[in-house]
Amino acid sequence: MFEVQDIMSSPVHTICTDKSVFQAASYMRKLGFGGLPVINNDKLVGIITSSDIYFSHPNRLVADSMTKRVIYCSLDDTIWDAVTQMTKNNIKRLPVVNRGHLVGLLTKGTVVKYMGNQYDPLTGIHNSIYIYQVADKLVTEGHEISVIFFDINDFGRINKEHGHVYGNKCLKIIAEIITKNIDVNRDFLCRYGGDEFVIVSLRKVNEVKIMVQRVVVAVKKESIEMGKPLAISAGVCGGQRKHARNSTNKVIENLINRASLASTKAKRLGKEYLLCVDE
Repeated sequence: MFEVQDIMSSPVHTICTDKSVFQAASYMRKLGFGGLPVINNDKLVGIITSSDIYFSHPNRLVADSMTKRVIYCSLDDTIWDAVTQMTKNNIKRLPVVNRGHLVGLLTKGTVVKYMGNQYDPLTGIHNSIYIYQVADKLVTEGHEISVIFFDINDFGRINKEHGHVYGNKCLKIIAEIITKNIDVNRDFLCRYGGDEFVIVSLRKVNEVKIMVQRVVVAVKKESIEMGKPLAISAGVCGGQRKHARNSTNKVIENLINRASLASTKAKRLGKEYLLCVDE
């Protein structure tokens, strides 16, 4: 779901090393491309771009004009890693290689479209697709993470009494409040669904508790100023987990589920938050 092979284009338009720069330019113009992967015996050996063509004689061979240092990714690389590569190196096309062979191509347009699917249009923050991808990356890298699950108290009643327009306004405000109280380098936020928000954090649990309290207080203060008091409950779940590579999704689902149950219990008991920690 989160790997390059899921969104790459294949097969790929390529050109061979023994073709001329003129032929490469004509082919690129026909396709409307700004660059082509160069292959030799079905293996990726370079890439020729519009810039390479501009500074080369038309009769020169592609082998002599291409850029030989090719930045590429693998089939099982995460889309997150691929985006990082493209951004870091300022490239619009990223070849996908498997055992030396070119098997696909990842374009900036495809990545932008995919990343756009990870945003919630109402609040402007990420959605649950994003949070699972972030959590998968962090857990796979061996990080200890905490999950915070926020839930608005009696949100159904708020919609019924004040209307969905006001309810949507509350969701936007809460998203803004949470965003202001997190560290983007350590905390990753999404609107999980409905009136639920999730943060995956690299903070230790004790530090997370302080952040949660700040958010709860800020929401109360802001809603009172709006004239309609609002409260949220939170569940916090964290702890070191040992796992196999193929079990990360279950680990993440378990963390989010336990944080969700803790949030529901906190709401029932009239508390701001409840904490559960797995050793």
